[in-house]
Amino acid sequence: MFFGPSGCGKSTLLNTIVGLEEPSSGEVIVRGRNLYKEMTADERASYRSEKFGIIHQQSNWLKSLNVLENVAFPMAIRGSSERPAAKRASELLALFRLDEFEKNIPSELSGGQQQRVSVVRALITNPWILIADEPTGNLDTVSAADLMYALQFLNSESKRTIIMVTHNPDYEKYATKIIRMGDGRIKSTKTIKQIRIKDEAISSDILPVSLSEDSK
Repeated sequence: MFFGPSGCGKSTLLNTIVGLEEPSSGEVIVRGRNLYKEMTADERASYRSEKFGIIHQQSNWLKSLNVLENVAFPMAIRGSSERPAAKRASELLALFRLDEFEKNIPSELSGGQQQRVSVVRALITNPWILIADEPTGNLDTVSAADLMYALQFLNSESKRTIIMVTHNPDYEKYATKIIRMGDGRIKSTKTIKQIRIKDEAISSDILPVSLSEDSK
């Protein structure tokens, strides 16, 4: 999970990871493949559509299509026939308890429901990596918590790699690695294990206090 204020370079970093902006230094290697040294721009585009699922802060829908058709659309772009694409879309929507909205136009759904549909659409091609760019930015607290739970479930249960950027420190509890950015640079990197060890050390320095009968 990447943290940092607006303008610190988080979105630029995501664009670099998915092959949209070539880095001025360093390399982007995914499962042994160097995205910029071993691939052409067209190859990166194909790789991006197959291996990455992207969840944006603001969902972009094809307004003439219903929820099911919008979710299935990435498979159609890859040449899949209509029936298997619709079947997979329906199964994923049911998994996220969104099947009742299959025939709705996305704009008829709440913001939280639309973002959950965005997660389903990002998963339709069974990508290796999910990229979430401020996915809770436009959501209320309850809807944001629902979405974060869904992402946590995907990470823990289906072992899906999720790269998320946010400026909200409340989401640290969902991360396994926390990377802080500022002024276009990485300021610090910590794993959740390191954070827990630090918290335990702080807790061990606090002596338990029992109230005397006089002070109760």
